[in-house]
Amino acid sequence: MTLLCVSLAPSLDRYAWLPSLRLGGINRPRDVLVRAGGKGLNAARAATNLGVPTRAVALVGGATGDVLRAHAAGLDVSWVDSGVETRQCQCLLDEGTGTLTQVYEPVRAVPAALWPGVRAAVAEQIERLGTGGTVALSGRVPPGLPVTALADLVDLATARGVPVLVDTDGPALAAALGRRPDVVKVNEHEAAGVTGAPVEGWAGAEALRALGARAAVVTAGADGARYAGPDGRRIAVTHPPLDGALPVGSGDAFLAGLAAARLGHPGADVLAALRLAAAAARANARHLPAGDLTRDAVDAELPALTP
Repeated sequence: MTLLCVSLAPSLDRYAWLPSLRLGGINRPRDVLVRAGGKGLNAARAATNLGVPTRAVALVGGATGDVLRAHAAGLDVSWVDSGVETRQCQCLLDEGTGTLTQVYEPVRAVPAALWPGVRAAVAEQIERLGTGGTVALSGRVPPGLPVTALADLVDLATARGVPVLVDTDGPALAAALGRRPDVVKVNEHEAAGVTGAPVEGWAGAEALRALGARAAVVTAGADGARYAGPDGRRIAVTHPPLDGALPVGSGDAFLAGLAAARLGHPGADVLAALRLAAAAARANARHLPAGDLTRDAVDAELPALTP
């Protein structure tokens, strides 16, 4: 099984560890790390570290895009040139207080004329997957591309019998839901934004299913995750909160865990998939940077999960 991660809005991520963070003053980090990031590439890195054969398609551009490509070691990526400077995001950890400050640049608009080339690049990779693969559509759609971009990619994969996992928000999520993806994985805020419904209990997952998702998973941070499936099944996984959690990329690690357990494929063990996903999210939240986890670290989190 090969996982294909599609990242239309990646970022060059910079992590800085500071003895203390002084607002309005000069700060000198103890250490700095630069990584190719954004939701899709974070998910690809986490899946790779879980032992899943993983490829990605990413849309990057400009001098920052060149730096991002240089910091994508260990990832098998087909790059598509956006012609537009790739955004940067920063994560600043105050080691004295454990406080994490995140500064995320907005997703920049790209030329509309790029879309046929992007679609063709993804279609080529889907063709290589075969029916044993999985597609993960993760992150936002840049302005300039059609709001139906992810929805169209759902159609491409579905037409070839390849299961699709979707993790996005807003209008792109609403459009993708209408194409009946196999699994939609979002957090409570994202679910509420697209459904307009309360997300307490099972309401968010069921509302996503009513909008078109064959199965829906709604995550709630330390409160775990709820799954609503096409056969009427409802499954919840919970776990205690982590002290000093650093959740950057934990949603992407969760998605990687679902893919590693092949949720969306016929006969998948849903409870096992949810447990692996939640354990991956917990392992990710224990440290920076995003996606740096091992299968042993994930397995060590499993006893904390209920059921």
